Amino acid sequence: MRLKLKLEPKLRNTEIPLSYNYFLSSAIYYWIEQSSPTYSKFLHEHGFSVDGNTRQFKHFCFSNLNIPRRNITNSRLVVLSAQIEWYIGMPVEETLKHLVIGIFEKQEFYIEREENIFTIAQVEALPEPEFVKTMKFQMLSPLTISIPEERNGKILPHYLRPDDERLSEAIKKNILNKYHSLNGNLPENTNFDCSLDEKFIHDRGGPERISKLITIKEGHKEETRVRGFMCPITIEGNPKLIKLAYESGLGEKGSLGFGMIEVIK
Repeated sequence: MRLKLKLEPKLRNTEIPLSYNYFLSSAIYYWIEQSSPTYSKFLHEHGFSVDGNTRQFKHFCFSNLNIPRRNITNSRLVVLSAQIEWYIGMPVEETLKHLVIGIFEKQEFYIEREENIFTIAQVEALPEPEFVKTMKFQMLSPLTISIPEERNGKILPHYLRPDDERLSEAIKKNILNKYHSLNGNLPENTNFDCSLDEKFIHDRGGPERISKLITIKEGHKEETRVRGFMCPITIEGNPKLIKLAYESGLGEKGSLGFGMIEVIK
């Protein structure tokens, strides 16, 4: 299921951080908590895993904010539009139920500080596309995927570049784990192959030009940086897995605003 939210900033020329992902993720947990503190705690602290594995999936994703009129001033994003759009997707009905109840309970949230208030003007449930074995998507938020790598005696994530030959296999492994975490087993058909739009990458000057670094919890001791990229992508494989990627997010960190995709018609 996918929701389209129309947001209205309470103040004119509201300024928010360029890396606002953490605050949007916090708003989603806040709304779910309004409906069920117990479920919100489960989702935030545990989530869904494969056989109790430490890798947990929250199974929701969200888009970048769609702000038609904006400026960047002093490394901050100035919202000039009277109304902006935001998309949230998830495959788990219970998560959706608590989210919707929470949104109607608390029809506003803030980004970074309390004066940056946004009101929910409208919530719309979007029709689901038809999922077939070959589909092309655009990205509504950056895709990120990593493999573990040892550095200085520590196992750390190594974020894959768009031109890394290991990219498709890493994305496939991720979506299969997501499916397993929800269904308790793997699907009979595990086909899932991703290919990026090479012309798009070339026209924009190469892999580095479509990549961006997003800071999570900027200014806090828990600050981390995540590298992702935006590029049209074609997925071939099991339509059930493609549907899950559409709802839960493609790649990692969907609950932090990565990997939301939209069908290119």
